[in-house]
Order: sequence, then C-alpha cells, then structure tokens
Amino acid sequence: MFALYSFLSGLLLSAAFKPIGLWFAAPLAIALLIYTINNNGKHFASFAIFAFTFNAAGLIWSNKYVGITPWIALVLLQTVFFLPLGFLKRIGESWYFYLPVAFLALEEVRSRFPFGGFGWLRVGFAQVDAPYARLASIGGVSLLSLATLLLGVAAFQLGKRGSGITLPAIAIALTLSGIFILPNNSPRQTFQVLAVQGSVPKLGLDFNERATEVFYRHVTETEKSLFKGKKPNLIIWPENSVDVDPFNNPKIGSAISALVDKAEVPLIIGAVLRTDGQLQNASILWEPKIGATTRYVKRHLTPFGEVMPLRSTLTFFSDLPNQVEDFSPGNSAVIHQVGQAKIAPIICFELIDDRLIQSSADQSNLFVVQTNSATFANTSESAQQLAITRIRSIEHARYSVSVSTVGISAIVDTNGIVFKSTKENIAASINGAVALNATRTIYDRVGEFAWVLVLLIGLGFGAGLGYAARVGKRR
Repeated sequence: MFALYSFLSGLLLSAAFKPIGLWFAAPLAIALLIYTINNNGKHFASFAIFAFTFNAAGLIWSNKYVGITPWIALVLLQTVFFLPLGFLKRIGESWYFYLPVAFLALEEVRSRFPFGGFGWLRVGFAQVDAPYARLASIGGVSLLSLATLLLGVAAFQLGKRGSGITLPAIAIALTLSGIFILPNNSPRQTFQVLAVQGSVPKLGLDFNERATEVFYRHVTETEKSLFKGKKPNLIIWPENSVDVDPFNNPKIGSAISALVDKAEVPLIIGAVLRTDGQLQNASILWEPKIGATTRYVKRHLTPFGEVMPLRSTLTFFSDLPNQVEDFSPGNSAVIHQVGQAKIAPIICFELIDDRLIQSSADQSNLFVVQTNSATFANTSESAQQLAITRIRSIEHARYSVSVSTVGISAIVDTNGIVFKSTKENIAASINGAVALNATRTIYDRVGEFAWVLVLLIGLGFGAGLGYAARVGKRR
C-alpha cells in the first residue's frame, strides 16, 4: 500500500496548485506522506514515488508542443532533489518534525541549481488563496512554504493516537498568525494602464515564424481599445509582441512610433532584438515624439528555451538543441519611468527568481510582467504563472500588471487579489487603475537572505518539538 499512498500524497500536493488551487490539499498531502513513511520501511521509494507524481502532475504543461521527453527529463531532475529526505527517518520517531526545514532547504536548492534553478512548484506558490498568504510579506514565499509544511506536520500529529494537542496547536498557531497580518495598504495615487493581449494566429512553438502578424494583431487590438474607457497613462504589450527587431526593421519601428504618437501615450513592448549579432529578449519603453528610451534585457534566461546548457552532450540524442540559438542575458535592473510610475519589467521565467524580483522591487513602485504563453496555451502553465505573480505582489506590496500574448492577462493588487483579468486564447485588453506603491515590506527590509532566517526558524521548530516529544516520552 505504500506505493499507492505515496502516489496519492503526490497527487494531492499537485492539486494545491492552480488551476485546481485547493490550497488546503498541500498540508493534507504532507500529513499523508508522513503517515506513509511511518508505516513502511521503504523510505526512499516512498519519497521517490511522491516526488515523481507531484512533479509529473504539476508540470504536465511542459510537454505541450515540445513532446514527452523534455517533460520526463524535467520531472526526473526535480524528483532527484527530494530523495535526500529519505535520510530523515534515521533521526528516529521524531524525524517528521525536521521534515519542514529539510523540505524547504531542498526547495531553496532546486530554485537555484542547476542552470539557474527551477523553483516553479515551491509549495508557497500554491498558497496564494490561503488565509495566511500574507506571511509572504514577512518572509517571502519561503516562509509561506514553511508555514504550509508545519500545518502538514500538525495535521498528522492531530491524527496520531496519544499525541496530545500541544505540539499541533503550536504549529497551527504559528501558521495561522498570518491571518492577522494587516493587508498591504494601497496609496491613493493611481495610474491608468492599458494591457493589450493581442493573441496569435496559431498556438505552438512556431509563433516566431508569424512574428509580423502577431505584431499587427497587437497594433489592431490597441487601436480598438484605446478609446474604450479612461485614457491610459501607459500601454503595455507582452513578451514576443514585437519579434521583428524594430531597430533593424524600419517599417516595424515606424509603425510603433506612429501608434504611440497618435495615441499620445507611452508604450512598453516586448521585443526580440539582435544586438551585435546576439539575440536579446527585451522590454522597451517607447515614448510619443521621442521613440525608444529605456531598454531592459532579460537577465534570467529560460534554460533549454533561450539558452541551451550541455549543448554538445544533448546533440548525441537529438538535433533539437542545434535548433535553439542562445540569447544574450542582460546584466542589470532597468526601471521604465512614466510620470510618477517607476516600473520594474519582469519577463516571464524571471518571476521565479527571488533575488531578481527583490532587486527590482527596491527601485520600483509597479511591477509589469510580460510573458508569452502561446507555447503552453490550453495548459495549467498560465494559471500557475499568475499565482506566482500574485505571491510576488504580496511579498513586495506592489501592484502587478501581467500581460500575455494569449492569456491570462491580469491586474493584481498589493494583496495578491486579481481585480481584472482576461480569458485565454482571445484578443482582449484590460483598462484599469493601479496604485503606485513604494512601501517596503518586512521581507524587503530583511533582504535577499530572508530565506536563511526562515530555515533557522524551521530548524528551531524541528529541534524544539523533537526535544519536547522525547522528554514527554520519558515521562
């Protein structure tokens, strides 16, 4: 039965993530996993089945259009990070008190390594609708993950005969304290934005081959939407909306200038450039009567999508790596300024990079997330990405404008609440007011090493409860 229970615990944890989004399934999954480990001697096998099931279900979107092999490879790599958890049982009966800190430590590792990390399925990202989600403003997504894992331990302990309620009560009280954290207050100063989702003629990997058509779709949708509702202070287009380099193609560059001059509104585009022979994924502010001004180049490139690690090795198995041309990364944060708005552009995959987001928050009062979901349309990817965006808004008390080629585009407030959004796979736009907030959260003030403090809290919790359990047993 251990295999079945391990499988079910992995499936249950994946259900906590969007689009299902049953946040409470996460602590229940951890409780079931602890029960499974406690009742069989195959600890490593249990963790392996749990991890494989969880990642396979949670990342099923990654096989869309690219095939099953990359998906399996990604799932197997992520599964490996969970295997060291099998050593915890050697601690003794109180091993599971240390599970939260060990689980969290491995989350931090896999969010950074290899190839820059892939922390897409960190447990905290599944808790955006949990009543304690505002814990993220104190300790980031790491604290949110820890809180959820502690609830899992508490749930198991409550179901354990003769365990009492003291230890679970402590875990529950610590976690649910997040309910009483005051919401992030939004300032009165507002800024009107028009987020344009121009859509694509066909979903899949070959959107770049239809770059010109994608561009003109965004022009058309912008012209159609400009005079619907309040005049915006800023127009925002998604990643890959201008994949014909406007600096090397005068026709495209002139069309952008004509659009912003007519609208008399600045425009942020998502463009693929070729600079000094190198491809760059960029966010560019285009201003009326001036043209292109500030330019941000994506710093955290998508491995195997924008940069190909282990190219020489992988070509032994497939010619696909040779079809990917490496992009050149940027080396610094850039802020687009429009009036009082200090806008931090975040390009797609960069959302999962804690340090990058934190450096952007320090200089900004508004997040703009530019993404292209056409590659993974009709999957859970877009919903999961929006959930991550919502967590980032809570962490840093920033409004976020997330705009995609095909959806879901949305405006998110400082408490992670979506108050305007689009449907997927349609041309659409959002015209809405955002608050410009430069307030620094506790998480911002602690800085990029907040995760270390969270780990220490988890370690202290495990050691304290483990000691209390041993003392209680002696009595």
